[in-house]
Amino acid sequence: MASEINYDGLTVTELYRMFTEHGIPQSDASVLVSSWIYENVGSAKRVFSYAESFPAVEPGCAPPPFARTFAHTDWIDGEDVVQAGETPGEQGFNERFHRIEHDLDHLGTDLAKAFSCMAAMRVSLRRLLDEIRAEINRLHSTVHENKVVPGPYTFEQIPNYISTLDFGKYMGTTMFLDKKVSIWQTKAGTIVLPAVETLGVDVVAGPKVRGAAYLERYAAENGDVRQRFPREVKLTEFIRYFGKDELADGRTVRDVLKVLPAEAAFQSVDDMFSEVSEREAMIVRTTVGAHSAVSAALGIEAELENVADADIAMLAGVPTKARAALAGAGISTLGKLADAHPEQVLAVMKEAGVRADVGDAAEWTGYARTLSKLR
Repeated sequence: MASEINYDGLTVTELYRMFTEHGIPQSDASVLVSSWIYENVGSAKRVFSYAESFPAVEPGCAPPPFARTFAHTDWIDGEDVVQAGETPGEQGFNERFHRIEHDLDHLGTDLAKAFSCMAAMRVSLRRLLDEIRAEINRLHSTVHENKVVPGPYTFEQIPNYISTLDFGKYMGTTMFLDKKVSIWQTKAGTIVLPAVETLGVDVVAGPKVRGAAYLERYAAENGDVRQRFPREVKLTEFIRYFGKDELADGRTVRDVLKVLPAEAAFQSVDDMFSEVSEREAMIVRTTVGAHSAVSAALGIEAELENVADADIAMLAGVPTKARAALAGAGISTLGKLADAHPEQVLAVMKEAGVRADVGDAAEWTGYARTLSKLR
């Protein structure tokens, strides 16, 4: 890795530390450091444009239309019999209340998604305002410097440090001199800047992308799942039978399936799990900073277009010995693991002497399938 930018014996990290130690806020110090870099690297014609993208429409934040499933039919005194169970002529209390539960779950999921999108928008808006503030401050500085020049004033084009800054490739975040820093590969070389906290995307071990994998494990360890639903499966029926069961991470089956529409139906249990996987991947893809976080966490080089091509050695969610055994058997990428059948993975573990069961194999392949959809 190239060394950090050094000008007249002063590095970016040292300059940033000097600013912050003298009471300058971190956000202001970051702007000052970026200006210092381009004052020494060179100038460019000033054409202001935002570095932070802010699309007018975010497809991933549009909730599906809400279709209420509960419709109450009035009872008649002295004629209708109140009952708990379902019969051909009456839904019963249990079914009625379950439908209300499903409707509330669906509304809760949409509301959580709305708040998540609002949080992401707030982060982006804050960055846009910081860019505007930095631009206004540079304009004020240039006007102040030019107003003392006698005679008719001639204002030169002011270099726009932020808009002309090629942020290049994000290499990751590490610790340097007990400080968290981010590494960027730019046209000017490799630079080290103070790490900026953004909306976190834990793509390796976080629960956002492991719901489908845990469902795969649950179904593999619970033979009654596919026996009860050998073909078509309705979400409401599946939740009725298995919704309260607990998954490996402590969530219930119902909790993970909340990402699906309440009245959804699928050709098979596997199709339902696949839809959960797709929706989990979509949530991560539409999160601010997800693209760089995915690339950094999985060690994806710029020339790799698909997460499926990432080396399986970076898949921290699978034990080290298991990853080594899979790579030795030719299952060396996320895509190959995603395409592998759990029985095949289990056979590889047995051959390599690695302790694993059918639930482990099902979870690993399901996990890889979700990750493969992230990019």
